[in-house]
Amino acid sequence: YLGKPGRADKGGLSIEEYRRRQAQHHRAEVEALLDTPYFIERARHIYGYDHFVCDSGGSICEVVDPADPNDPVLSCLSQSALMVWIEGSDAHTDELIKRFDRSPKPMCYQASFLDAKWEAYLAQNGVAADDVDPDNFVRWTYAQAMAHRQPLYRGMAKWGVKVTADEVAAVKTPDQFDVMIANALERNT
Repeated sequence: YLGKPGRADKGGLSIEEYRRRQAQHHRAEVEALLDTPYFIERARHIYGYDHFVCDSGGSICEVVDPADPNDPVLSCLSQSALMVWIEGSDAHTDELIKRFDRSPKPMCYQASFLDAKWEAYLAQNGVAADDVDPDNFVRWTYAQAMAHRQPLYRGMAKWGVKVTADEVAAVKTPDQFDVMIANALERNT
C-alpha cells in the first residue's frame, strides 16, 4: 500500500499521493507502537507469557524523536519494555544495501527527509516528478536513509540498551539471550 513515488506506468504514485500514504503510515505505526502495553497484558492474561518481544520495524526511528524526553512512543515503550538496539557493522549495512538493490521495497521516511531527497533526486537526474523511475528513486535513497537513521537509532538506544548484530548472531539458546541482555544492562550502568 505504501508504494513508491514516480511513473505510473512503472507502478509509481504521484508524490502527493505518496506523501499522503507516508502520513497515514506514520499515524498507523505510532498507534501500533502505543498499543504495545495492551498486547503485553493480553499475552500475559491469555497465554500466560511472562516475557514479550515487540520486534518493531526499522522505520520506528522515523516516527519518534529520541532527543525529546517526552516523546510519547519512546516513553510508552521504555515504561513497558526494555528497548534493545541491534547495532550492525558497516558490513551489515553494505549487505542490507545490496539486498535492497536486488529487491527494492517501499520505505517509510520522515517528511523532511523525503522532501529533501525527492528534490535532490529530481535536480541531480534532470527529471520531472512524473518521469521518475520508482525503483531507481528508492534505490538511490536507501543508502542515504540508512545513514540518516544511524544517529536516530543511537539516540533511541539511550532509552534502552545496545547489542551488536554479532552478539545476537552468537546467541543460540534462551539462556545465552538472557546473558547477552544482562551484559548490555551492565554496560549501561
